[in-house]
Amino acid sequence: MLIRTHDFQSFSLSAADETFGSVTDVYFDSAGEWKVRFLVADTRPWFIGGKVLLSPELVNRLDIEAQEVYFEATKDQVKDSPQPKEHEPISRAYEASILDHYGLGYYWAAPNYGPGPAPMLPGGGPVSPFTPGATLGENTEAGVSSDMVKKAIKREQQKKVNEEDFYLQSTKDLRGYSVYATEDKIGTVSDVVFDTNNWQVCFMEVDTAGLLAKNKYLVPVEWFREFVPVEEHAYTRFADRDIVESAPDYDESTPLADDYVTQIHRHYRG
Repeated sequence: MLIRTHDFQSFSLSAADETFGSVTDVYFDSAGEWKVRFLVADTRPWFIGGKVLLSPELVNRLDIEAQEVYFEATKDQVKDSPQPKEHEPISRAYEASILDHYGLGYYWAAPNYGPGPAPMLPGGGPVSPFTPGATLGENTEAGVSSDMVKKAIKREQQKKVNEEDFYLQSTKDLRGYSVYATEDKIGTVSDVVFDTNNWQVCFMEVDTAGLLAKNKYLVPVEWFREFVPVEEHAYTRFADRDIVESAPDYDESTPLADDYVTQIHRHYRG
């Protein structure tokens, strides 16, 4: 079922038949598969700690009518999970700490070398250990080939990037972003629509009217090219705003039927 984040924010969260919080937001990867990666839970009414992030992989039942999400986790697991810093983006290192806490695998690409025996050189024998921070000469003197050193340095640099870069967007952060077609402003992001069956983000809700009137449209996420947090801009692949304003009428107060979704995709495909 397709649902807007605004509507999803009223859902309660339970673990082992015990309510522990409510949904306040979702984080999704706009640079990857457009999947919801974490639900943001407000746990303050139940225990001290504030917000926590929960992977959809932990969901074992979702009751749309009752507005409840049930997790395959204990309340103590949720309580003891790593908590994000307030008003800071979610780093890849923090994502890894959450997934590790629940024993879940990483959804992003695996590193070049994982657990197991050391890689073997063509002539036999394990690769000599690479020392992070050592110079190229120091490592080659220790018996590591220059090519292996360069590859290892690259892995260390990528590891640092993964610890510092931010890959996720939240609906709360994106609301109010100015949406552009080339240099032509279309409107602002007002909500995000995703599928609760597979957690796929499908549409951005774009408000073209502003504060004094309602005039909203749905835009498939594949038509978004880039989000720029510094500018709070969202850039589409459209040449002008006409294609959005000529889209099928949209009413955010009604459920999104399959035939309407088909009309939307057909419109943007031309």
